[in-house]
Amino acid sequence: MKPVTETFLNGWLGKTLARGVGKPGSLRFRLAQDTASVMVIQAFSIGLGFAINVVLARLLGVREFGLYSLAISVLSFLIVPATLGFPLLLVREIAAYRVKGEWDLIRGLLRFAQRTSLGASLSIALLGILVLWVFSNRFSGEAVRVLTLAFVALPFWALLQLYGEALRGFERIVAGQWVGLVMRPLCFLILVGAAWVLIGRIQDASTALCLHIVAAGSALVFAFYLLRNQIHRSIPSNAVSQNTAVWTRSSLLLAFLTLLNLIPQHAGILMLGWLRSAEEVGLYKVAFQTAAIIPFGHLAVNTAIAPTLAQLYATRDRAKLRRLILAASAAAIAFALPFVLFFTVRGAWFLRSVFGEPFARSAKALAIITGGQLIYAITGPLRLVLIMSGHENKATLSIGIGSAVYLLSNIALIQLLGINGAAIAFTITWVATNLLNLYFAFQLLRNKFLGLGDKL
Repeated sequence: MKPVTETFLNGWLGKTLARGVGKPGSLRFRLAQDTASVMVIQAFSIGLGFAINVVLARLLGVREFGLYSLAISVLSFLIVPATLGFPLLLVREIAAYRVKGEWDLIRGLLRFAQRTSLGASLSIALLGILVLWVFSNRFSGEAVRVLTLAFVALPFWALLQLYGEALRGFERIVAGQWVGLVMRPLCFLILVGAAWVLIGRIQDASTALCLHIVAAGSALVFAFYLLRNQIHRSIPSNAVSQNTAVWTRSSLLLAFLTLLNLIPQHAGILMLGWLRSAEEVGLYKVAFQTAAIIPFGHLAVNTAIAPTLAQLYATRDRAKLRRLILAASAAAIAFALPFVLFFTVRGAWFLRSVFGEPFARSAKALAIITGGQLIYAITGPLRLVLIMSGHENKATLSIGIGSAVYLLSNIALIQLLGINGAAIAFTITWVATNLLNLYFAFQLLRNKFLGLGDKL
């Protein structure tokens, strides 16, 4: 087998591949391999999510499926305060501590993150159940049961996300993405199929949520097993050190940053519903969701390179860090540009073909939103550079200013231009946010590598 491999690598195709992604064993090759793997896993996750929605919509009916969707939306929102920003912190700090050999801090951080997140998720769950009990007369009995089960599921989701991101910090990129994005929905789909075969049908949303809790628990056990084995293999010492003040401050900033990131995703839809009509909300939602595929490559690249960014910054390897940022930006642009061109030129045809003739009216909004997504891709992993270098306060400041611009411009532009105004506000927001990220990242790298310290 070895002579065949050597023959391929020495041939023109092997040499061309090596120039593009690096030789096997090199940093560039490993990152390209991780990025491709993450793209496959994320695509598989999207497919699983679509399959789950189709199956449950058919099995549950409109009302019960609506209750199930409500519970999942509540979970998706509450996962941010339940994890308190620790997912990103684990990726950054574990990668940096590994390259410095600070094994005791890795154990301390993992223990602190796990205990704090478990306490936060249980507190939120208990508070939510108490609120449901106090105001139970305002909800139907089925809605109370479904939301109660959503609160029960919260600790499982929180710990599962922590373990997946911790694996990323150990550069187990594929394993971390697998347990976080695939294991839970795959187990859930299998359980739904088994229940349908054995029982004949899924009766209500509460049954579906119970199956979801079992699936999350199964995925959590598997993630815990992977992380424990990784710790035993990678960390030579059993000593534990704490740096709780720094960790707490950083995690809260990262949690606030995550919450701010939700504003450009949801505020436009909410404000259209408030200021305009439900019809325009539907048109904008289709345009926004269609354009959401554009940063798919950017997100996959960021997932793969996050630990490496933290390590290169910690070791002050300026040349490799600069090349990695440029390569990540180029990869994101290469993936985004075909979609940007297609949605700009043939957006109306695509919307008409996929969603129906009435939705072709959102073609202009789609073209405007794709412009904002292209800006996001061109600026590369700048926000991630700030986060992985410990300057999440700057990333929070930029998205905070961008969110303020977004809300103000939405109020003005939606009343004048409707869905096109919301799309313009979205694009303006990304331009402002990423220009600030560019400025902060430039200042950070200049000060760090010219010996001026880490303060901006």
